[in-house]
Amino acid sequence: MDRRRYDSAMFWLAFGTAAAVIGLALMTIGITRLPNAANPLGSVWFDGGLGLLSMGAVLLLWALWLFLGRRRAVALESPSTSGLPAGPAPEKQAEAEAVRGYYAERERLFKIYEKQQREKEKK
Repeated sequence: MDRRRYDSAMFWLAFGTAAAVIGLALMTIGITRLPNAANPLGSVWFDGGLGLLSMGAVLLLWALWLFLGRRRAVALESPSTSGLPAGPAPEKQAEAEAVRGYYAERERLFKIYEKQQREKEKK
């Protein structure tokens, strides 16, 4: 599986969401500070918020593109189309990846703990 593309999609998803929400907040500030008959595009707050919202929308679309591209790549590499023997079901693969991730994180934390203990003993 292409884990890097998935991680990249999740990275851009967070930034796109933040930019869109902040843009909407700035647009709201711009609208509330205007007189009744004024043009919203004349407000600096509204213009800045609109720009940030559009940038957030682009980042969200980029994250979607990366995520769907990953899913397409995984589907193209499926065992049924490649002629290879079928592997474990996708649910089992996800469970196995979660277990591997758990044990990798556990080992990393044990190493940190052991390093701290050695530093305490040196003092």
